[in-house]
Amino acid sequence: MVVWLQSDLRSEIHLKILERDAAVLYPMALQQVSENGGITASSPFAALRALLRSSRQKGMLGVAVFDRDGNAVEAVPSTQLFVELQAEDLLRLQGGRPITRYHPLFALDQYFADVSREQGPAPVLEVLLPLPGSNPSTVLGFVRYYIDARPVAGELALIDGRVDRETFVTLAVGALLIAAVLAGAAFSIRRAERVAAERNERLVRANFELTLAAKVSVIGQIASHLIHGLQGAVAGLRTVVSEREGDPSNPAWELAAGYADRLQTIVQETVALLGDAGAHASYELSGRELASTIRDRYAATASEKGVLFEVNPGFSSTLDSHRGSLLCLIANNLVQNAVAATAAGRRVTVSLIDNGGVALLSVADEGSGISAAAQEDLFKPGRSSRPGGSGLGLAISQLLARQIGAELSLQSTGPLGTTFVVTLHFRG
Repeated sequence: MVVWLQSDLRSEIHLKILERDAAVLYPMALQQVSENGGITASSPFAALRALLRSSRQKGMLGVAVFDRDGNAVEAVPSTQLFVELQAEDLLRLQGGRPITRYHPLFALDQYFADVSREQGPAPVLEVLLPLPGSNPSTVLGFVRYYIDARPVAGELALIDGRVDRETFVTLAVGALLIAAVLAGAAFSIRRAERVAAERNERLVRANFELTLAAKVSVIGQIASHLIHGLQGAVAGLRTVVSEREGDPSNPAWELAAGYADRLQTIVQETVALLGDAGAHASYELSGRELASTIRDRYAATASEKGVLFEVNPGFSSTLDSHRGSLLCLIANNLVQNAVAATAAGRRVTVSLIDNGGVALLSVADEGSGISAAAQEDLFKPGRSSRPGGSGLGLAISQLLARQIGAELSLQSTGPLGTTFVVTLHFRG
């Protein structure tokens, strides 16, 4: 649209400038005719010849006069060739309408006999004017001017350049505005796509966690039945082992007694936890009690592997039994993984910190770290980086953390070790 308007504006400006010269010449021609008595039917050619004086004006290349029928009366200079009017021009002039033509490349050698071909074409303005007689409604003659149009060509070039610059600026501003609108639209679309992708990912994750929670619930019910069934069997096993515990001929019974004790302790704690949850019983657990439970449960296992095991009870507040027990279960899973990942002679450290209404449980090992590939699926079930691992420990621990309003995250990992942190908000 801008280019079309530019072309239309250029044509309109050209027309007005060219008509300007015709508007200047027309009253001058009428004055010259009037000074010679006007054009009359009895002596039309005398006044017409007076128009030839215009050829002496600066920039005038040639003048030719014609009678009312379009026949040439005289031309100056006399070297003009083809001094005649075209039929369509004659009809228009007889209707009283002047004609203005701009020839940017006018072949002078084809219209003037004294001009050589080497001179080449030049810009020429052709103006044809009707000359009225004593009665303004009648036309008794015509005049044609060939004018040097180099000044006009310069003026037109200047105007064209300005129009082109304005057009370029308009197009550039329009292009920038369109680009800005498109860029904004593209940014909005990409942001909407990211939001949609994030929401879809959260929806898939939530659906997955709901499915996993349902499966864990079923597993919990099965485990509850198994634990209750194991109580009697573990108690009987402990009784049988205790009878051979002091047999010096077979020290393996001493180890079996230790394993039976730990197994019986785990079963009893699990039964107590299930009983508390079922009866909605609640009591307070201090930070020292939590630390002591974690230390007693895994100190022996770490010692057997030659791993140094340290628990730092920096938690001075208390937790209700439900959150405290689940926090112990999470710590058990994390400590078990930490001990398995740590070589003999190195350290596993558990820290309980009270940070202004936030309980921080951190489990740090001195293993070789978790690979980047394993980190992507760290909390997904069935994905384990440890040989023989089930891949359920971290996934279940994360679900247990969410059950008590906590967050389980990987704080750091590398060649010097790995640290997991459980963040639990509470009111002390």
